[in-house]
Amino acid sequence: MEKALRIAKVIDAEDVGTEEVGIGSTVRLKDLNGGDELQYTIVGSMESDPRANKISDESPVGRAMLGQRVGNIVEILVPAGTLKYQIIDIMRSDF
Repeated sequence: MEKALRIAKVIDAEDVGTEEVGIGSTVRLKDLNGGDELQYTIVGSMESDPRANKISDESPVGRAMLGQRVGNIVEILVPAGTLKYQIIDIMRSDF
């Protein structure tokens, strides 16, 4: 815990861009396999809460989203197969 606090970095919502996905971004996606729309907020591993759609930047989905832009199609290999998403929107999250 002490190590986590020493390396912790506070992210100000105004520092989160909307041009590409980063930590603090809320990303709206279209599932190209099923057609559903999803929304995730990319957070650090300590703040991760999948039930609240907050996914870690270290998870397969979070890692694949980092640096992506609106319109990009992202394919993610997970144990259940390959997920295929198109990024519809990137917003600042409401920390």
